[in-house]
Amino acid sequence: MLGDTGIMIGQLLSLVAVATGFISFQMKTPKGILLFQIITALIFSAHYILIDAMTAAALNFIAAIMCVAYYIRNKRGGKGLFVPIFFTLLVFITSLLTWDGIYSLFIMAGLLVNSVALSLSDPQQIRKLTLIKSPLCLIYNLCVWSAGGTVFEISVLTSAIIALVKNRKERNGNAE
Repeated sequence: MLGDTGIMIGQLLSLVAVATGFISFQMKTPKGILLFQIITALIFSAHYILIDAMTAAALNFIAAIMCVAYYIRNKRGGKGLFVPIFFTLLVFITSLLTWDGIYSLFIMAGLLVNSVALSLSDPQQIRKLTLIKSPLCLIYNLCVWSAGGTVFEISVLTSAIIALVKNRKERNGNAE
């Protein structure tokens, strides 16, 4: 699209997304996680457009909409299956329509897991599913040469692990 300048701008945007993604998993409520993930997904969507990774661009845009839908659903106390099923199908269909090659399977699988994770109300369960989602997305980012995406997934994994350990200690009464 914009050549080397676009790639450079895209990589810089991804560094901003890394920061917001890390913060998201330090939130103590699903609402906090979702709000920061909306911002992160939108920034990453722009990043992937600039580096010409269209499957990830489309799926990250859908992820932002998915976060908004889950935020509204959770705020209203909803627990139905319509929203998770709708977004799971949307991710699958969009992945096929924007197919960039076999490595698109990794981002598709990662964001399918993310769709399930966001439907949950327990932050610890969301973090546990991140341990599946992030390695899949990490492989995709390596395939499309997204340095920022790679750093992001490593940082999200690290953040989720820290939060899982920290919150387990707090639940067991071992917090310092």
